[in-house]
Amino acid sequence: MILLLLTFLAMTPVMAEAQNRMSEALEVLKKFSGVWETRTRIRHEGPPRREFNTQGKATCRQTLEGRYFEFRSQSIPAGQADLQVMTYDVQAGVYRQWVFDSDGYRHQAEGQWDSASSTLRWKGKTADTSFVIEDRWISTDRLEWTLLRTDAEGRKLEAIEGTLIRVKEQ
Repeated sequence: MILLLLTFLAMTPVMAEAQNRMSEALEVLKKFSGVWETRTRIRHEGPPRREFNTQGKATCRQTLEGRYFEFRSQSIPAGQADLQVMTYDVQAGVYRQWVFDSDGYRHQAEGQWDSASSTLRWKGKTADTSFVIEDRWISTDRLEWTLLRTDAEGRKLEAIEGTLIRVKEQ
């Protein structure tokens, strides 16, 4: 019994440290909470080269006891939608992101927060490509983001720029 008590007392500072890191990380993800208007410019390098703009709406809410953030977006007019789930992995010291869209696309990414630039930078790979996403907070109610997708040789395949403007707190 004493050994169990000593083990618990020894673990308490470690558990408190992990809880503090999780709380700090969740504050970053809380920035996504709310209802948003979205604007996006997508450039495919081709062939053929294409560029187009989209607009939409998005909603992000904290879920599953506050450990995850569910970000859902939809184009206007309806036609394209996606689901993004984000959290923080205390053991690995990284943010985690899973994205699924209505066309069947999906990816996983790991992220790092840079408080000096207010940027959450995600990196990931799919079967054929690598990508980097940068979510940069311009203000509390404005997020500007970019995505750069490259092939195995590092050639640019797609570049996306987007803006989120908060229209309602969640």
